[in-house]
Amino acid sequence: MKTIKIRFVLMMVGLVFLASCATSNKTKMVSDSMVNDLTPGFESGELTSKVDGLVILLDASSSMSHTYQDYIKFDIAKAFVRRMNNTMPPISAISGLRTFGHAPELSREQTQLFSGMTPYSRSDMNKGLSAVTPSGGPTPMTSAIEGAGADLDNIMGNKAIIIISDGKDLTDQPVQAAQALQTKVGDTLCIYTVMIGDDEGGKILMEKIAKTSPCGFMTLAQDLTSAEPMADYVSDVFLTKAEMTAQVPASQEQGLGYHKAEPLIMDLGNVHFRFDNAALTKEGKTRLDQNIQVLMDEPDVEVVISGHTSASGTKDHNQALSEKRASSVRDYLINVGKIQPNRLSVVGYGATNPAILESDPEQINSEAAKANMRVGFEVLTK
Repeated sequence: MKTIKIRFVLMMVGLVFLASCATSNKTKMVSDSMVNDLTPGFESGELTSKVDGLVILLDASSSMSHTYQDYIKFDIAKAFVRRMNNTMPPISAISGLRTFGHAPELSREQTQLFSGMTPYSRSDMNKGLSAVTPSGGPTPMTSAIEGAGADLDNIMGNKAIIIISDGKDLTDQPVQAAQALQTKVGDTLCIYTVMIGDDEGGKILMEKIAKTSPCGFMTLAQDLTSAEPMADYVSDVFLTKAEMTAQVPASQEQGLGYHKAEPLIMDLGNVHFRFDNAALTKEGKTRLDQNIQVLMDEPDVEVVISGHTSASGTKDHNQALSEKRASSVRDYLINVGKIQPNRLSVVGYGATNPAILESDPEQINSEAAKANMRVGFEVLTK
């Protein structure tokens, strides 16, 4: 009789183990799917950035460790960010990845930046995303929204916040935080939400948050699992179509001299950047703001925006950086100044046309180096 009982207990333990294995086996891995990289359209000038700052808020709370359609919701959320990031072109924007509701082994902070706030980089965003591994803990979305507001506080121009969550176990406090931030920032802020799962209360909450913004909207993550819908989403949130403008070829000797530019606007000033960086500094944006009205008052004027770098770095690196700097200024004039894209063209000179010769290229903080980290303007009449 004792032997029979032991066998029965062992059999039940075995059944429980098999049942747990069966449950575990039902959880699927979210596979990487093909994406439609929008970089070619961006580099050709067909598309241009419409945001100057963005923060992605990723829910890493305990409810995200549950499954939806046999996938762990946290894995769905990370896969969404990864596909979105790999679809995005190299826009001229300051970006960050902020998480909230962590497992203790990930972070003891309610909300934390895992990437940014730095000039947008696909590799940096993916690196930050890879560092966010386990999920667990409460859902302090309110703190995350307030944190995102602080992240974007010093950024001029258009801003975007994307909140990716299942919306579970929350009061209306995140809605109130979003409303307060929207009131503070105004119409330059768009708040978008991405719903993970099908919790009805969570869906209602995520819709409310998105509606606090006049330009925001809610999206279901499961609707954006293939390349084309994701490309459409990225275009709607981050990009705008621009009229095609011919790239102005650079003369090896005299730059753009063959244009015979008439000095209708004598000088728009140099727009400076930090070392090895294509993001406009606060001073640079201030100088552009001072001259946007001049361009608006002179509708027959076209501007060639020329990018430059200091002497440090390789030729190829400096060439690419100078082009990014010129494009960053062009995007700012279009998005903030509302200047027509067909009036602005860009060209990069790398380090070949310095404002001041640098005696020691390794001295990256010298006055000469700082003077060469710039964008210049050549004003043309039609």
